[in-house]
Amino acid sequence: MAWMRRAMWTVCILCWSLFLLAHSANAQNKASQTDGGNSVHLRSARATMKTFLSRVNADDYGAASHCLDWSGTSHSATEKAEKVRRLKAVIDRMAWVDIAEISDWADAEPFRFPPGAEDQPIEIRRGNDGVWRFTSATVAQVDELHDAWKDEPLIVSGTPWYRRLTPLGMEVWRIAALFLSILVAWLAGHVITRILASSAGSMERRDRRYTAVTLRGLSRLAVPTLLVLGLKTGLQFLILPLVVETVADTVISILIALLAAYAIWRLVDVVDTWLTDFALRTTSQLDDMLAPIICTSIRVTLAVLALVQIATILSDKPPSSIIAGLGVGGLAIGLAAQDSIKNFFGSIMIFSDRPFELGDRIQVDSYDGAVESVGFRSTQVRTLDGHLVTIPNGELANKSIRNVAKRPNIRRIMNLGITYDTPPEKVREAIEIVQEVLKDHEGQDPELPARVYFNDFKDSSLNLFVIYWYHPAEWWPYNDFSQRVNMEILQRFNVAGIEFAFPTQSIYLAGGEPQKESVASTN
Repeated sequence: MAWMRRAMWTVCILCWSLFLLAHSANAQNKASQTDGGNSVHLRSARATMKTFLSRVNADDYGAASHCLDWSGTSHSATEKAEKVRRLKAVIDRMAWVDIAEISDWADAEPFRFPPGAEDQPIEIRRGNDGVWRFTSATVAQVDELHDAWKDEPLIVSGTPWYRRLTPLGMEVWRIAALFLSILVAWLAGHVITRILASSAGSMERRDRRYTAVTLRGLSRLAVPTLLVLGLKTGLQFLILPLVVETVADTVISILIALLAAYAIWRLVDVVDTWLTDFALRTTSQLDDMLAPIICTSIRVTLAVLALVQIATILSDKPPSSIIAGLGVGGLAIGLAAQDSIKNFFGSIMIFSDRPFELGDRIQVDSYDGAVESVGFRSTQVRTLDGHLVTIPNGELANKSIRNVAKRPNIRRIMNLGITYDTPPEKVREAIEIVQEVLKDHEGQDPELPARVYFNDFKDSSLNLFVIYWYHPAEWWPYNDFSQRVNMEILQRFNVAGIEFAFPTQSIYLAGGEPQKESVASTN
């Protein structure tokens, strides 16, 4: 299966990375050893024993000879190589060397071999220069020990294959334990993920949404959490150089910090679900705008805290120092990001003043449309022609906003022009017709009845001023009602013989009578 292949590749990559780290450390140890200097690989009894065994196994007797204290004696390079070979032969016959049981502390007690025996002729001790070596007393009696043990069987020859050392200086079973720890953790993570995902589906079908969201978030945490725990457990089996061990511990600490942050990040989904449900239960659209912003704020805060924790791990400084450093850096960032800060405070002003809510139709400058989203930086408006306009909150907070959605009604003003040759009786009849059409009309507020007046003499018509208000302020029902009003007025004016006027002008011809010519209005 695909996830099995991904698991195998991940385990291989982790093991290969560990191999490269260990190989790099061993290469550094080897280079410093052949130079004969006081190098870090002789910093403890464990490091000295491990270096001695690995160098002899590689037939590098010159490097191995640096693990012995030759003070007070004079030996040629050949004699030193023979002493090293004989000491290794004695150790191979005395007892199995368990590297993990030897102290890795630089200030530990001297190590004596074989451990637990009454007679322990081989000793590794820290010298005045801080370097651990096989003592001069041990070197002095190497020949005697070799004569006593040379006929004994090799302990190494009877050792199981899984206890033998690899080129990395570690036993096979330790590397196998690391591989199995990671593999088992990965498999267990996938099993737990499937169980939690199935339980989340069951909770969702039983309408227990919060429990379902929590379980679904935990299901995404199972694999990375167990993988880190498996890596941490597997590393306990290895015998690593100090540099590699320090790097591994730092990496594990960073991964644990990231896991904790990721866990809280996933659980913010529960807060998001609760806020969304709460917003749906209220009539105000302000909750719909605040819900995503609150969750975003929590996640941003979480990301900052995670970065502070990682910086604390890497720098080995207290969080207060890191936060102080962030304060100085924040000042520089603030100066460079003035527009972003302006938009942030603009969003706060919008949320405090509440000039509009999600879904409201607003008019800002030349833009007219519905509010789709409000964020920390900008507000998005879907215009009536379908375009999505993004307006920075810093600018929007300083503009005049007309909230069309908040109007209590839709007011309509009509100017009905009738011809100048209409007698007064017909003018009064036209006024009565319009009043009858609009009397107690649909959507009328009792406090705002329709008004009809003969209010003006226009250039080409007698003007009837008509005004009425439609409730509620719903655009399409209003247009449907206005259409019925128009049709009723047109029909009744035609029956009554009342003519609508349109712009006209009189043209006088020389020597003739005035002629009236109609001119259609282009308005």
